[in-house]
Parts: sequence; structure tokens; C-alpha cells
Amino acid sequence: MTGRFETALKRLHDGFGPLHALHARAAALEKQLYTRGVLSPRRLTLPDFLGIGAPRAGTTWLDRNLRAHPALFLPDMKELHYFDRRYDGLLYFYTRRFRAGRARIKGEVTPAYSILPVERIQFIRAILPDVRLILILRNPVERSWSEAVYNLKRGGYARVEDMPTDAIINILTSDATTSRSAYRRNLANWQSVFPAEQLFIAFFEAISEQPRQLMVDIFEHIGVSTDIDWDTIPYRQQFHANPAAQIPGEVRALLEEQYCDEIEGLYARFGAPVAGWRC
Repeated sequence: MTGRFETALKRLHDGFGPLHALHARAAALEKQLYTRGVLSPRRLTLPDFLGIGAPRAGTTWLDRNLRAHPALFLPDMKELHYFDRRYDGLLYFYTRRFRAGRARIKGEVTPAYSILPVERIQFIRAILPDVRLILILRNPVERSWSEAVYNLKRGGYARVEDMPTDAIINILTSDATTSRSAYRRNLANWQSVFPAEQLFIAFFEAISEQPRQLMVDIFEHIGVSTDIDWDTIPYRQQFHANPAAQIPGEVRALLEEQYCDEIEGLYARFGAPVAGWRC
């Protein structure tokens, strides 16, 4: 029965051609059927782990280290964005990304997943009940600054010195930026759906201070051997663009005021790993 439903949905989806609204309806129907248990994900080739963020917090480093492990498979493209930007597409097309690695432990890294609403996290739990999750947290002051610089460089500014202060502040105070640094809320959403043992929380500083131990911990969390040739794992490489030292004084003051309560809340929860973030 499940196979017939999936085949019918795919035919329905394909038959719609360019009609995006109808594509979205077919995908929404599919998700309802999976969530209600009418369709089973057992026949699908789905990821065993997800790197869910945070954006600008070392996820490129994470992705490259995961790809280097011989027992792991990640699709050619980082950041598939299925559960956020491409959520109106059929799950069938997402699963195709993992078929080449069906004999290995599979996963992907899309840092935007950290801010998913509870309803979408619940869908992930419905189709991936045992998935292992990885979240790296970075000082929200530095993370937000890195995001602003990244976006402005994409907009044509080559140097930080040339970036208009008002443009920087507009990005820093936007919902798109602040939501990605709302770690306590985002964590609460994920932990309201998944048990704590399925979520590995790391801190950005460990990439510089203890990179090999961090990858050992992540590999163990995913369930692959750490008895490997570590010379093939690029854990020594650093991707620390947009260092905090470049933050103009007035911008740093704005960010520290904006995130002081968030940081204090994180310190109360995690202690020493975030002590250096305190205002």
C-alpha cells in the first residue's frame, strides 16, 4: 500500500508540470500521510544525521570533516535546504540525494535548520525518528557580525571599511539575523520534539582549541569509528572569516546590548564553554 501511495504522489507531482501551487499541494499531502503514519519512511533512503547550525558558526568546517570520514556519505552539495526553502517539494526528490550512499551512514549540513518551527521539526521526527543532530553555537555577537559582513560582501562591498554603518545595523537588527542567534528559543523548539541524547551541542571555540577532540565526539555521536587515519581528516583547517576584532566599537556596543540577556541565559545553562561570551 505504501509503495502505491508514493508512486501515485510522484506521478501526480510530475503531471503538474510547472504549476508550482499544485506541486506544493502534492507535497503537503505527502507530508500529512507520513506524519499520520499512512506512508512509511522505511523504504526511503534518508539521512542518519543532520548538521542543523548555527549559521556562520563553523558548519563549513564541520561539513568538510564529515566528508573526509570513509564511513560517511554526504551529498555533493552542502546545504540542501529541504526542510526550509524546499519544503514544498516531495520527499522523494530529497531522498534521491542520498541513494549513492545507501550503504554508508548518511547525512547533510544545512545550518538554517536551527531556526525551523516546531511543526517542521515534528515532521523530521516523523520520518527520521532516530536521526542524530549536530548544533554548533557561536557567540551571538560574533555570529551576527559575521553574517552581516558575509551578506554585505555578497552585495558588492569588498572591505569592511567600505560597508555603510546603517546597512550593517539594518542587517544586524533584522529578524533574519536575530532569529539565528536566538539559541535558547531554537534549542527549546528542537528539544521539545527530540530527546536530548540525539542532539550534540558544541561550541565554536572548540574548532580552534580542541578540533580533533571535537570531531572525535561528533563521530561518536553519529556512530562511526574514530579509529581512522586522522591525517585524512582536515580538522586543523580553520574557516574563521570576519573575526570579532573587526567589529567597529559602536556596532559591538549595539550587539552586546542586543544579546546580553541571551548570553547570560546561555551562561546559566552551559557555564564555562560560554563564559568568554559574557558582556
